[in-house]
Amino acid sequence: MIHSNYHIRIIRLRVIFSLFLSVVAIDYATGNLPGDTAALIPPVVSSAWLKENLSDPKLVILHVAGAKLDYENGHIAGARFLWPGYMVISTEIESTVPAPVKDVTKLLRTLGVNNDSHIILCGIYGNIIPVCRVFVNLEHYGLKGRISILDGGFDVWKAEGYEVSKEIPATKKGNLTSSLYNNLVDGSFITANLTNKSYCIIDARPKPQYEGTIGLPRAGHIPGAKNLPQPEMYDPKTFMFTDAEKIAGAFRKLEIPQGSRPLLYCHTGNQASIDYVAAVIAGYDPILYDGSMEEWASRFDLPMESSSNP
Repeated sequence: MIHSNYHIRIIRLRVIFSLFLSVVAIDYATGNLPGDTAALIPPVVSSAWLKENLSDPKLVILHVAGAKLDYENGHIAGARFLWPGYMVISTEIESTVPAPVKDVTKLLRTLGVNNDSHIILCGIYGNIIPVCRVFVNLEHYGLKGRISILDGGFDVWKAEGYEVSKEIPATKKGNLTSSLYNNLVDGSFITANLTNKSYCIIDARPKPQYEGTIGLPRAGHIPGAKNLPQPEMYDPKTFMFTDAEKIAGAFRKLEIPQGSRPLLYCHTGNQASIDYVAAVIAGYDPILYDGSMEEWASRFDLPMESSSNP
């Protein structure tokens, strides 16, 4: 009887071990290794979630602000300062292009970002546009799936009663290695893919600009583009993202073809970054037209569409 029970236990252990190996194989194939918590972190996290996970050594909180004084006056404990301008180089008035990958990699290493880090972007004073643009740029530098935004930023963190620090953390240099991810495109890409069903072109500007009621130097939108105004993606009082299901519903109303990637644009490629993050929330793999209407409308050889001139 004892001998029989022993064999039964052995068989059970073998079954359990086989199931474990199957789970590992599935997770490895999808890139989600057991214990890889970063793969489970959503693109937008709450203050309560961050508080609960604040001690995770793999989290790197970047306080995104236009002035370092805003950071020095108070931030989340352990957060490091990031000026959005570090991510771009200026070319003309209101026109920027992403900084070289080697320069940004060096910067992120200085901020303590490692190859296994997950970045939490924390805005302040409702600066949701530059925070979302940093999100887009970090994906461009190969950190796709390893970036989240603190919903409502530092203002909501404080309003919910969580601890504020003025201490500048000691930061150990990170070991990040970056490679470019092709999520930014230009006008020639748009021209070549105007009728390509693999992409769904979406205008993130307000409806009057999309329809062509107003707009300079040419009014209207890119032919075939659908309209999803970026202010609809967040609460203008708290600067917190709209409920995830409502965001998903807004994208469903656009009737994006199955398998098609949202290709977003606005004036300069900054405001559309909000729609970009919203698309990620909704489960899409978006692309951003970096030059946007600043480039497209200025080129009179490119087609325009409006309500009066379809």
